[in-house]
Amino acid sequence: MKCRAAAAVFAALILWPSSALAWDPFRDDGRPESPEPERDGDPAPFIAPPPGIYYVTDRYVADVVTSSGPVTTYSTTTVHESTGSYARVLDIVGTGASSAFDGSAFNGRRALGDGRAVAGTYYENYLLGAGGFVPVSVVFFQDDAELARLLAATPAPPATTASPSTPPATTRTFPPACCAPERLVAAVVSRTPPPAKSIRPGLSLLPASAPLGALEVLRGRAVSLYPRAFVEDREVPVRSWTVVGGDAGDALATAGSGSVPLRTSWRRLAPPGTAYQIVFRIEVDTPDTGHRMVDAAIAVVVRSPALED
Repeated sequence: MKCRAAAAVFAALILWPSSALAWDPFRDDGRPESPEPERDGDPAPFIAPPPGIYYVTDRYVADVVTSSGPVTTYSTTTVHESTGSYARVLDIVGTGASSAFDGSAFNGRRALGDGRAVAGTYYENYLLGAGGFVPVSVVFFQDDAELARLLAATPAPPATTASPSTPPATTRTFPPACCAPERLVAAVVSRTPPPAKSIRPGLSLLPASAPLGALEVLRGRAVSLYPRAFVEDREVPVRSWTVVGGDAGDALATAGSGSVPLRTSWRRLAPPGTAYQIVFRIEVDTPDTGHRMVDAAIAVVVRSPALED
């Protein structure tokens, strides 16, 4: 009986799972057990910007007011750098026009010498967080100019009796003919008109400002380009103009009379390292020039502003 009990115990020990009887020589040497590797969480979803919001590449620095002769210019300076922020255009306002965003910009909005609010563009700045695009500030980019009011009181130069570019007619006297009464016969001898003078075309931001060969504008900022024409140092009137080449952006019209500027804006950037080119064909018809067509071109660099308070 005892022999059978001992045999049963011996058989049970043999059939015991091997893992229970295995001996680990490093169990008590203080080594930590290898933790189970953690699973990476789901990747954050890509959040596309809403329509109208773009990544900024130029940071706001300050409002600038400069004077050159009778012209006072109101502009905004920026620094070309990326800060990881986004922006969108809120409102584009003209000189003296009110906006629903007046008073909301951290840098305010200036006034011209006659009290009217300056023209410009309101932008809103955004940061991208875990929950999406969060608005953080509003800034006003001023873009305006004015002529000094004293200019209106300046007396006009005295009128001249003859144009310096047109030689006056000359009068010569001849002796009387043999059988004619004794009197002088006057004959008027006219000279051939001089050849038409060369025309220097140009484009400017104001009707009376200096012509520009290149221009930097902010993305979405409305600008006006005035076609101009000069003969020597004197400006002559422009009869009409037409855009005949290049990219005129979101222009309201691509042709107009001499007193109407090209009003446009660009909501997209040019390819890196390039600028938009606009070619104007300007019509001039004056006694000094005759009826002629001349072309003027300007390069436009579009910046994408970063807005920070």
